[in-house]
Amino acid sequence: MDNSCNNSIFYNWGKSGSIEEDEHNYHLLVYHCLDVAAAGKVLLEKDTLLTEKFIRITGLNKKSVLSLVSFFLAIHDLGKFSERFQNLKPELLRTLRGHDSDKNYTLRHDSMGFHLWDRIWNKVWDKNNLRLDKIEYDVSDWALVIYPWIKAVTGHHGKPPEYSIHGVPVNPRELFTEEDTEVGYFFVETVSELFLSSDFDFTVYSDEEGDPFDNLISGFKKSSWLLAGLTVLSDWIGSNSYHFNYISEPMSLHKYWEHALIKAEQALYDFWLLPSCVSLETGIESLFTNIQTPSPLQSYVSTCDIEQNPQLFIIEETTGSGKTEAALTLAHRMMSRGLGNGVFIALPTMATSNAMYERLTGVYRKFFLPNSSPSLVLAHSSSYLSDKFRNSIGFSNTGEDSESYCNNKSIKDETISAQCSQWIADNRKKALLADVGAGTVDQAIMAVLPAYHQSLRILGLTRNVLVVDEVHAYDPYMHALLCNLLEMHSSLGGSAILLSATLPMRQRQELANSFCRGLGVGCKELKNTDYPLLTFASKTDAMETPVNIREGTDRTIGIEFFNELEAVENKIVDLSRKGSCVCWVRNTVDDAIETYQRLVAILGEEQVDLFHARFVMGNRLKIENRVMSYFGKNSTEEIRSGRVLISTQVVEQSLDLDFDYLISDLAPIDLIIQRAGRLQRHPEHGINRVPILGILAPELTENPSKNWYSDVFSRAAFVYPNHGELWLTASLLAEKGTITVPDDLRLLIEGVFSEKASENIPENLKSSAEESKGNSMASKSLANLNSLNFEAGYQKSPTQWVDEVITPTRLGRETVTLRLAKWDGKSLTPFFENGRYSWELSQVRISKNKFKTVNYCNIPELNVEKVIDSMPDKGKWSIFVPLSEVNGEWMGYATDEKGNHITLIYNQKTGLSIQKE
Repeated sequence: MDNSCNNSIFYNWGKSGSIEEDEHNYHLLVYHCLDVAAAGKVLLEKDTLLTEKFIRITGLNKKSVLSLVSFFLAIHDLGKFSERFQNLKPELLRTLRGHDSDKNYTLRHDSMGFHLWDRIWNKVWDKNNLRLDKIEYDVSDWALVIYPWIKAVTGHHGKPPEYSIHGVPVNPRELFTEEDTEVGYFFVETVSELFLSSDFDFTVYSDEEGDPFDNLISGFKKSSWLLAGLTVLSDWIGSNSYHFNYISEPMSLHKYWEHALIKAEQALYDFWLLPSCVSLETGIESLFTNIQTPSPLQSYVSTCDIEQNPQLFIIEETTGSGKTEAALTLAHRMMSRGLGNGVFIALPTMATSNAMYERLTGVYRKFFLPNSSPSLVLAHSSSYLSDKFRNSIGFSNTGEDSESYCNNKSIKDETISAQCSQWIADNRKKALLADVGAGTVDQAIMAVLPAYHQSLRILGLTRNVLVVDEVHAYDPYMHALLCNLLEMHSSLGGSAILLSATLPMRQRQELANSFCRGLGVGCKELKNTDYPLLTFASKTDAMETPVNIREGTDRTIGIEFFNELEAVENKIVDLSRKGSCVCWVRNTVDDAIETYQRLVAILGEEQVDLFHARFVMGNRLKIENRVMSYFGKNSTEEIRSGRVLISTQVVEQSLDLDFDYLISDLAPIDLIIQRAGRLQRHPEHGINRVPILGILAPELTENPSKNWYSDVFSRAAFVYPNHGELWLTASLLAEKGTITVPDDLRLLIEGVFSEKASENIPENLKSSAEESKGNSMASKSLANLNSLNFEAGYQKSPTQWVDEVITPTRLGRETVTLRLAKWDGKSLTPFFENGRYSWELSQVRISKNKFKTVNYCNIPELNVEKVIDSMPDKGKWSIFVPLSEVNGEWMGYATDEKGNHITLIYNQKTGLSIQKE
């Protein structure tokens, strides 16, 4: 059909600016649709890996994939042909269609597109626009193939299309006039002729067993997740008016298509979305020239076989052994084999993500050819608060907003060690599209939860090798979500590397099983108890390879038990006065604050630091930097001498800290081992004596009472509720008296967490162990319930994608974000003033049950409203809490969830505390 045959498709607008200023300030809908299709097609042409995934999953050939994806992208905004949408601009409706309308916009246009397709599908079938085989399969058969992709492209605003409006099922006849339906059909007919030529081939080329048509249906369901992400990305690119300027005059769609392809390639280049060229010079020596003698693990991963298919590596190695460098080396080798365009490293906390980001700045460019411009992103909820990350995207040098054009390739400042396009970095949903990324594991896990734009995360992850550090650190809920993520990732052709120093064998098996399940195969039983160990799994095999430990990193750590707080404090004071640097890891914030205050009274503020999560973000980042300078690898004997750090669990994961002596409250054995890894970590700090780990614990008895742990740790009893495992931890360590690394690590972990070990728990503590086991099973069930049904394809379910329902990436006590302000009697200012992000740096999170409503006391409500209204987010995601200075501390007033009056006290040294009146 000639494109001019039905001009009605040109009588609809797709994008619009101010018509009052310029009557031609709008972009025809057909052009916007082609803009989006062009962005997707160019990306697929440039991204061989992504195209291969579509080919492998659907079984179609490359030409068919490019044609069909372009067609579906072009119809993503089919719903905008509805008069209800066109009437959002009544003056344009009148200009283009020549009439007015009284129809309201009741359902968003993306969902309307699905229902319009439903109305015209039979007519499309009759005309055979999609070149479908009608001999063997009928309209209902092909609907099973086509509909997953229809839902994918008509769910491009963050979630699958809706089937109801305010609980009432959608009636398509009410949504569309006859004119809407006809013009929608003519548009589909036109673009099918543009993209699906007469020799279009829908033949399936699949090596999968079973009926080819059933495989095609399954392949379209799986690939719908990729297409959904590609549609979101393409729509964002195609909506950028800098590259795709508004055109309101009709022209041949063939002519416009050529114009759109050129614009799309420039946009993809400017936004740094085209994959960088991977360097083929691999191995530990090529990435880390400072490593003179690689460890056995590092040497092994530099030369081991890398299959051409999706694969999983699980690295178990001691803390501080260089397994991060080994993982990056392995990831780069996988990239060089075509298994990923880049790498994303997922970590348990923001602090560990920040540290990993800084480590990557010096090495990530070596993953790619010298003439490439790869992007490095920091991905977590507060990434923009990192000065180094902001500098890398030019935030400190430009006032342009996130929707404006920013070509960071023009930045010539050679002092910037990392770069990322502002377009990618402006929100976390885009972050996984970067060549290299470091962020919290939450950013990856959201790919398998019904979160807005989760498909964009899938698209980003599947282009990269996924590396997950500290896999032992996640509770049963997160562990189950991680398993589901691995299954999804492998089913889309992704590869992964998991790291841990203390991984129970049961969890290792579950992780490998999940990855293999995504490949459609089973995983054999993993039995090897050697340590260190490298586990490999793919579609063809699963292997366990023992690896020698790095020379000089095997050691024995003495264990010293304390049963009283006073004894621990006396030990710390004595060591500090002798010049040793000491850390005490407390299990709760309140315990840490109280300990800090007592030791400051003895040693003074200059010698004692406090590090926990209940500081406003600005203070927390300053403390984190100070802690790294005092106790990090580059600290000196003079700086470290006599210093004491009182901390919570924030120091135990991935932060490269080093103490002469370390004391820990009794915690599960895996955390004890992690904390011990921060003990005399770097030989250059000159400690030659046997390292000693102190443990504060209840007195160990054969028949402990039910309150054995809670009598000593009343607060931590809720943090670590399985007191049976805590007793096993203390019993094993007391029996051995030492931890020999690496020989004892597997024994200790299995001695606490294996099914057999639970038989040794004393009778009075079995109830807590059984309750914890039940809670663990419930958490895993909830994780599976919350996870998306990947096999079903991209679609809405009755219990998922529900408005206002946020599915969490972590369980535990709900928290709220407080945004603190200073009140001086006249004005309100951010608690932590530091330019553009002062309000975000003034935030702190606390348990939701501790806080409900603010009491503004004598502060005029008008002042409060004015300040909140001036914030970029209008205070939407936080609770505004003004504080007044009283004797050097800052105080505010509120009520908790039980209606109790409370006083919030913020001290610059100790952070936020709450007192009930």
